[in-house]
Amino acid sequence: MNAKTPICLHVAVNGNDAHPGTASLPLATLVGARDALRRRQRPPTAAGTVIVHEGTHYLNEPLVLTAEDSGIAFEAAPGERVTLSGGCRLACAWKPYRDGIMMTTVPAGMDCTQLFINGKRQIRARVPNADPSRTEKYSGYAKVAGALAPEVPDPCPDKDADMTYSGQPQRGLVFDPVEFTDKRWARPEEAVVHAFQALYWANMQWRVRHVDWEHHRIWFGEGGQQVGAKYFETPSLVNEKSRFFVENVFEELDAPGEWYLDRSGGILYLMPEDGVVLENALVEVPVLQRLVEIRGCQRNPVHDVRFSGFRLAHTTSTFLEEYEVPSLSDWAIHRGGSVFLEGTRDCAIRGCWFDAVGGNAVFVNNYNRNASVTGCTFAGVGESAVCFVGTLETTNGAQKTFPYECRAENNDITRCGIFGKQVAGVYISRAKRITAGHNHIYDMPRAGLCIGDGTWGGHVIEFNHVHDTCRETDDHGPFNSWGRDRGWCLAQSHAKYTCNRSHDAYQMLVDAMEPVIIRHNFFEEKRGWGLDLDDGASNYEIYNNLCVGVSMKLREGCHRTVYNNIWVNGANSPCFHVGNEDNHDRYFRNITVMSQAHAQAMNDLNFRMTKNRGEIYTLIAPPAHGPWLEEIDHNCFFSDIGRFEVRIVERERPERRCGMEEWQALGFDRHSVYADPLFVDPQNNDYRVRPESPAIKLGFVNFAMGQWGLTADFPNAWWKRNLAP
Repeated sequence: MNAKTPICLHVAVNGNDAHPGTASLPLATLVGARDALRRRQRPPTAAGTVIVHEGTHYLNEPLVLTAEDSGIAFEAAPGERVTLSGGCRLACAWKPYRDGIMMTTVPAGMDCTQLFINGKRQIRARVPNADPSRTEKYSGYAKVAGALAPEVPDPCPDKDADMTYSGQPQRGLVFDPVEFTDKRWARPEEAVVHAFQALYWANMQWRVRHVDWEHHRIWFGEGGQQVGAKYFETPSLVNEKSRFFVENVFEELDAPGEWYLDRSGGILYLMPEDGVVLENALVEVPVLQRLVEIRGCQRNPVHDVRFSGFRLAHTTSTFLEEYEVPSLSDWAIHRGGSVFLEGTRDCAIRGCWFDAVGGNAVFVNNYNRNASVTGCTFAGVGESAVCFVGTLETTNGAQKTFPYECRAENNDITRCGIFGKQVAGVYISRAKRITAGHNHIYDMPRAGLCIGDGTWGGHVIEFNHVHDTCRETDDHGPFNSWGRDRGWCLAQSHAKYTCNRSHDAYQMLVDAMEPVIIRHNFFEEKRGWGLDLDDGASNYEIYNNLCVGVSMKLREGCHRTVYNNIWVNGANSPCFHVGNEDNHDRYFRNITVMSQAHAQAMNDLNFRMTKNRGEIYTLIAPPAHGPWLEEIDHNCFFSDIGRFEVRIVERERPERRCGMEEWQALGFDRHSVYADPLFVDPQNNDYRVRPESPAIKLGFVNFAMGQWGLTADFPNAWWKRNLAP
């Protein structure tokens, strides 16, 4: 065989791994195809292609690819519907149990946390019952009546109770039996608690250790590791502000779509939804945590592997697995995904559909170069869609344990965070030069895009369309980032804002060594922030972004240049929050239109984090010494309150409001104007300004509208019509 002759193998559900892998005699499994290519001992110049044909391919084990598998392309056959499933199909013999509940025996030893009927994820029996509308975080949750602190006597002491640390001060919760349940559970130790942290930044899960029915107490077992915030004493705090539900309780199986697995008895119970005919139903349960692992190392990476055209589904949930806090942000994360990359170069995931996987969908871990996730659809994902996460502690000298020059582009990402709520469409931490572009991200419980730290910067966030975020949490919005690196000070950030507590942005650019570019994005929202540079996020260049319903916040940090952006009817006005001295922040040629009436309407609809009263800026705890910002000028602003106004909360002084004359006396906006910017057609999202706009005279430059989000060549794949709008 010629050294450059490509090798092509075929895989089909009716194949056999003893076959040669031709179109007429295909192999049966992807692992079989991998092994067949390995036996061919392909020279480096000979590519290998695996064509996978129609049907659901249930994987018995993850497909693990190492350096010897470099150059292989796994492709769904053109025009064919190909699913790679981490689950198995159950052969069920349903019969009535009682009260509309059906039952069937299942294989001995089967264990699962998810059940799919005809491709739809069902609800594990829970209390309170789920609200499928999922429009607000309160739906389907009970109020916590109290927390069980360490001093509360435990009638059944845990052998590890003395290991409770300050990050989890409570060991359980108190419930109201009227709102929650008055039933008694035969197997409380099988149950799992899902509870929101008191500030609604995230949720957490615990196994139930035991239930004290007399005092209405649920004692936590293992869990609570799903939220971070190393700097804070109680990141996983649960108290009377929290809400919760408990799942995997047989006695609570009382609503259509709910199910329960009796593991010891080998019986599956289900109350089917209306219209479901169980005799003909496809019943599937996840078995594998990962479908594909592309795993090499820095010295011997896997290179040029490609996956394209597949539906990837049915991986197990990971919310009770090990989590870590990769940086000093609020986020904890499980280092895993249905597709997992580590030690790769030039590997690609293209045009795939990640359908209801249980944890993160794609995890690009530690050393990876030029990995790309493009043209994919993510829907109903258990946690985040695409994660690029490195490790600071092992990046030293020649060790480069971080993703570098990787991309997540042209992806449709929706309804993530089924289990974990502190998630994002694209999450970046301890990485360098990551591009997130042309993604459409919406209907998310928390952020659309998130950068967890300032290490090492160089990212490009561009042409994304992000909306309907923070649907189940508070704070942040379409984009948020942190910079809790060596120059950040907890006392300045979150202690009492005293007159002598501010300091300069000490060595922040040692970590944030390259600027992060945020440009040409369309962020629309009803609450929170469009661009939230939180807690020291430094070295950003932000321009040509359109934010409708939200604006931006700069908190601590330095070297943020914000120019030529448009903020319209923000839930909060552009905010400079807890400033560092000598911060070198510049804010110029931006357009701000504020509406107190719009904000009030949002408050009436119970959209929290909406504090706008028509002011143009908000300053909270500006630097105690020196200029508040290096430059604020040549801006155009307008408000329905009919005047320019700034809200200022200085250190140890009462809140005050100042008008244009006083503001300019402070050295700001001396060339700016209060005037209608004269948008072309805002009702149709054309926020270009007319030639006679006062903003043009100030140097504002129109930028193209409508180029954000998915591009025209986004794959018109077979699964798109199966997704709910």
